[in-house]
Amino acid sequence: MEARIYRPKRWRNGKRITGRLYRARVKLTGDNKVRDVPLKVSDKQVAQQKLNKLVQELEHELAGLIPAKPEREAAKSPLLDLVSEYVNELTVLGRSADHLRHVDKRLRRLVRECDWTRLADVTPASFQMWRKQQASKAPKTLNEYLATLSAFWTWLRKQGRVSMNPFELVERTDTRGKERIRRRALSEEEAARLLQVAGKNQLAYMLALYAGLRRGEANSLRWSDLIFDETGGLLRVRAAVNKNRKEQCLPLHPELARALQAEKHADREADGRVLPKGVPKMRYFLRDLAKAGISFLNERGQRMDYHALRTTFTTRLSLMKVHPRVAMELARHSDLRLTMKTYTDCGQLPLREVMESLPGFGKAADSRIDSRTLVPDGPAVSSSVPETASTDVQETAGNIDANHGESLAVTVGHEKSKWRREGDSNPRYGLTRTTV
Repeated sequence: MEARIYRPKRWRNGKRITGRLYRARVKLTGDNKVRDVPLKVSDKQVAQQKLNKLVQELEHELAGLIPAKPEREAAKSPLLDLVSEYVNELTVLGRSADHLRHVDKRLRRLVRECDWTRLADVTPASFQMWRKQQASKAPKTLNEYLATLSAFWTWLRKQGRVSMNPFELVERTDTRGKERIRRRALSEEEAARLLQVAGKNQLAYMLALYAGLRRGEANSLRWSDLIFDETGGLLRVRAAVNKNRKEQCLPLHPELARALQAEKHADREADGRVLPKGVPKMRYFLRDLAKAGISFLNERGQRMDYHALRTTFTTRLSLMKVHPRVAMELARHSDLRLTMKTYTDCGQLPLREVMESLPGFGKAADSRIDSRTLVPDGPAVSSSVPETASTDVQETAGNIDANHGESLAVTVGHEKSKWRREGDSNPRYGLTRTTV
């Protein structure tokens, strides 16, 4: 073991200068790491005492009797300060503003509702107790809280502030058997009534009905994301707000383009929000539904909310017989099954019209089964095929004298065919050279 104190020395202007403050150099037995620690004192006796205390702490850490110094310091820090430091590092790493907002909100809510102050207060048992009390939250939401807390603890472990991440062992909430939120699509009459009574909320509803924008995308839409021309224009969904994190451009519907141009004033800033007050909250949306005579839930238990207007947009594409790949691109989905199954309301599909237009199987049906009736000029009955006698397998050219003159002799044979295969039940050998 090496443990000593010293004052650093350096050369300046040809003179050797000794530092005023002491430093400690420590290398423990069985540890290859050499530590050089500033003691920040000028008295030699005080420096020696601090060295002895440092050696004792390092030996206890090496033996596992006490946690490492970063862990001890983190245990003394307020938990909210560590949360702020974590969010700041995520900001430096370039995470989106939406992700930062969710992480900060979830962690601070856990600290507040679980009554956590220090790292020692945070345990899997306390989190699971809080999770049991959240009856109003969906299983998916609770799993997101767990994932955020586990990611925070993984960051602390990489920083050396905790020794392990116990939340990696906490089981996720089971989402099997949980009923998904089922949304329905508005009919054309219902959508028209909703837009008529919407008033100042009309543009927000049109962005979902004519472009399929989600709530967050409509709230983040800016005038700089719109390009107008004689054909209508384009709407740009930035990667930062798009759910698939890709920038996409959508053609504007003529009616939506006219509504947007009418809303845009000369004094509007180019980078200003299209919806300054955002998409109306749920209570205002329910009020507009009541004015239009539309129920929030139908007889099948399907609900009508702002995201259901996006379902209406995708369902109308199916009703117009748009190619599924085109509908998937306009809806900005990554999976065609999501477009066809989740975002297409089967109650709006013309199932009865298709069944009524399906041809039957009667006499009037134009099918090949009834071809004798539909083609009177053809032959009534096919001509009979004369019966031929079967040939005895034993009667071959080898034992019928009358056939010797008609068959060709085999002039060259093989002792064993090259096509002979192992285990062949019909050997291709035995032919010998024949003399004509």
